[in-house]
Formats: sequence, structure tokens, C-alpha cells
Amino acid sequence: MELDDALVLLGDFGFYQTIIYILICTAGQVPSVWHMLAISFIGAAPDHHCQLPPGRWPNDSIPVVENRQGNVYLEDEVEYSSCKQYINFTSDSNETIPCTEGWWYDDTYYGSTIVTEWNLVCGRTGLVEISQIVFMSGVMVGSLLFGQLSDRFGRRIVWFVSLWSQVFVGVMAAFTQHFATFTVLRFIIGMIEQGVDITSYVMATEMFSPSKRAFAGIMLTNFWASGMMALAGIAYLLRDWRHLQLAISLPSLLTIPLWWLVPESTRWLLSRGRTSEAEEILQKIARYNKVVVPDGGFITETNKDEARFTKASFEGSTDDYQLTEVNDHAKANQDISQPNTYEEKAYNIKHLFRTTHLRRVSLVMIFTWFVNALVYYGLSLNTGSLAGDPYLNFFLSGAVEIPAYIVSTIVVTRFGRRGPLCIFHVFGGVACIVAAFIPESTDSGVDLTPLIVTTAMLGKFGIAGSYAIVFLYASELFPTVIRNLGVGMSSFSSRVGGIAAPFIMYLGNFYIQAPMIIFGVLSAAAGILVLVLPETLNRRQPQTIEDAETMANVGYRDECNSTKTAS
Repeated sequence: MELDDALVLLGDFGFYQTIIYILICTAGQVPSVWHMLAISFIGAAPDHHCQLPPGRWPNDSIPVVENRQGNVYLEDEVEYSSCKQYINFTSDSNETIPCTEGWWYDDTYYGSTIVTEWNLVCGRTGLVEISQIVFMSGVMVGSLLFGQLSDRFGRRIVWFVSLWSQVFVGVMAAFTQHFATFTVLRFIIGMIEQGVDITSYVMATEMFSPSKRAFAGIMLTNFWASGMMALAGIAYLLRDWRHLQLAISLPSLLTIPLWWLVPESTRWLLSRGRTSEAEEILQKIARYNKVVVPDGGFITETNKDEARFTKASFEGSTDDYQLTEVNDHAKANQDISQPNTYEEKAYNIKHLFRTTHLRRVSLVMIFTWFVNALVYYGLSLNTGSLAGDPYLNFFLSGAVEIPAYIVSTIVVTRFGRRGPLCIFHVFGGVACIVAAFIPESTDSGVDLTPLIVTTAMLGKFGIAGSYAIVFLYASELFPTVIRNLGVGMSSFSSRVGGIAAPFIMYLGNFYIQAPMIIFGVLSAAAGILVLVLPETLNRRQPQTIEDAETMANVGYRDECNSTKTAS
């Protein structure tokens, strides 16, 4: 019996698999998003101006700058300079100098942050963004490192070690007294985060047969969105950044009992020839699900071929594998009557650009993935700059992802991949651009804050929906022989997008609308570019590079029709 047949027999989302799936997704995705996006609160910069000695008032001691709040000019409110004061705190000479007594910080929304503790303002403003860039660089390194480690040593051990290491390093970050040390620890946390995130994704999806694997992968993203919403509540209750850092790190200690509950991936065990352990796990699932074990057990001689195939598919990065395996539709529509007889040879990145069609696919996918990550993390980390309560805005930013994932799941099965991906991208991009130019209030005093937040959330809805679709679409576009290469290169470009997001956010210090305009323009451009790619719904996947080029030249629909006629 093949492993996928055994999983179907066991019920896919049976009682045992559902419980383990929920445990893995909760323990793996929730702390991952906490560490990924906590800088929104840990590194928040409150309104501030120069600290004044007793008996001095801002209107006498600090120069007034443009009467501006958000992106609207106000007549009845003033904004004081954040970094300048009058000499001797008196406006008699109108000469200004940098702050001499430190800074005063508004505590309306935020308490202690790394900005207020280490005075990361004025000439040191960009250090918060640098810290996040270093963190995302750690994520990039971790995506390459932990994929290989989980392939070699197993998913379970790598996942648990990553979870518990994240606790240790996260607690260290909470007690550090120096910004440089904090930044180094953030790099390590970002790297370890991928050991938790990637491995939990692979563990969760490998539990199911191909027909349910994409559903499991998309449902997993809802745990990520739920983690975002929870982070907003935790940050609201804990206004001290050290307390917040502890609160997002220590809960992973609760996963210690899971060591005796969460099993190793049966697919990985088979890939390593450990058939007896895989059989034991499958029989345990059968007992919990009340399924009769077939004569001779679940693991038979046919699994030897499957193990060899599985091992070959794990040769690359797990990050690549997770994206390829989310494609259940491609597996279902693949012409399995034709054996995989394509020539086995070494392929490299050059093959992604060797032909006209693949060059087009590779460039568009690389750009689209880059934009997806750039805009997604940019919008997620940029909620503090929106008008209104930053905690509520962050909560809504996570909440809007859940319907986006649900809608994207429905539309890709009915309307394909290309059209919905284009619409999500363009819709999100237009929403971002519109949000950038909505004033905070009208000339008559009508508050437009709800409109700004709603429009920005529509932008987040669009990019979240496209994020879910592009995973599936990329794995269907590249031919089998270079699929891991293509998806891996696209995934790498998304890491670059995550690193670039803080750079774009920093531009808001010079022109407040700049980040949203850039996010909007790039997102719309990515959506339009997608239209040059072929649709893949219900169409046979190319196996070789030559196959992909031929199908592109004659058209996917003609290829499918000719295949049906020949059969």
C-alpha cells in the first residue's frame, strides 16, 4: 500500500490527525508571527520633543514646526520640533540647538520601548529599521539552514530544538542592556524562527494525502493570522517592551509535553528507510481513529519505491519542498499514465532563464514574490503609522487575513490562478495608493480616520489573498525537473522583499505617504505582469524544459485537447 493510500484509509483529517495538526499549527505558527512582527510595538516611536527643565513650557522653549498630524494640516493644534530646542530654552534669540536634556515621550499609546529606553530618535531614528533588517536577514539565513537540517535529522527534533532555543534567546533579548546586543540576538531569533515556521509547515502538510495537503497548508495560515490578532492584545496589556518580549518567548515552554505527543513525519521516516517506525505511527493513528489495520500492515514492498522518490524530493531545501507540496491540484491533474522518463541530469539556476517561456515565468515570479513579501511585511509593520489606535489597527490587520485566505481558496478552484492573482494584487495596490491620500479630517472637521484604516485594511486583504495564491501558482508553472529551483529562487526573492520592507517604511520619515504609494504601485505592477503568464487550472503540468516550451508555444488549451484526442 502506498503511503498516500494509507493516509486516505486513515481518514486524512481524522480525530488523531486533527488534534496533532492543531497542536503543530498553534505551537509553530503563533510564536513565529509574534517574533516576526513584535517590532511594531517593541520598536514603536512615540511622539516626542526635547526634555524641558522644571518651570519651562514647550511653547517658550521648543520651536514649532508645520501644523501637521498624519497627512492633514491642522489650524488649532501645533506640533513641536522633535529634535530641536531654543538656546537656554528661551525663544528670545530664535537660535536652535539639538536637545541637551534628553527627550520627553508621549505615553498615550506606548509605554517603554527600545526607542524610549535607548533614545533611538533624531539622528538615531534609522536604528529601529536596521534592527528589523538584521532580523529579516536572520530569517533568510534560517530558511536556508533549517530546511537542510530538517531534511537530514528529521522534522520533529529540529522543530522542538528550534522552539526551545527561541525561548532561551528571546529571554536573553528581554534582559539585554545594549542595543547592539539586542540587534545580534534579534538576528538569531529570526534565524531560529524559520526552524519553527518552516518545519511546522512541513510537519503539518506531510500528515495528509495530496488531495488534502493544499487545504491543510492554507488553513495553517489562519493560525498565523490569529497569532497577529493575539499579539495586538498582548502588546496592549503589556506596555513595557521587556515584558512583551518575555510574553512572546516564554509560552513555547508549554510545548515540552508535546515531545511525547507529536510524532515524526512518516514521509521523512520512509525517506530514511525507517519503515518500522513509520508503520508504528500509522498503526497508532489507526487505533485512535478506530480504523482496521490491513493485513500485513500499512508499509509494504511498494513503499520502497516511494521512499526512494521521497528521499529524492527532499534533496533540496525544505523551504522549496513546502511550496511544491502545497500543489494538490497539480498532482491531481498530472498525466500519471506517462512515467517519469525524462533524462536525469544536473540542473542549475541558468536553466530557469534558458528559454523564452521559462525566462518570462522566472522573472515574473521572482518579481511577484518579492513584491508580495515587501508589501505584506510593510503593511503589517506599518500599522503604527496609520491614524487611530495602533493596537486596534494591528488587530484588524491580522483579522482581515482570515477572509482573504478563505476567498482565495474558493476562487482558485473556480476561476484559476492568473486572474484572481492579478485582481488581488491590483485591488490591494489601488487601496494602498488611495489610503495614502485620504486626509485625516475634512475642512469641516469630519473625522476620516475610519475611512483611512478601512482602505488600508482592504490593501492588506488584497496582498494576503495574493500571498496564498502565488505559492500554488509558482509550483504549477515550473516544469518538474526545475520546480524546486524555480520555487526556491522565488522564495529567496521574497526574503529579499522582507529585508527591503523596513527601508521603504523608513522613507515615511521624509514623506509620510511614500511607503503606501510604493507598496501600491509595486503591487499593481505585479498584478498586471502576471497576465503574461499562462493559466494552469485543470491543465497538465510540464515535465521537462522542452515540454514547458512546447506547451507555451502551442497554448495550454490546445495541448490538453490534443492529449485527450490521442488517448
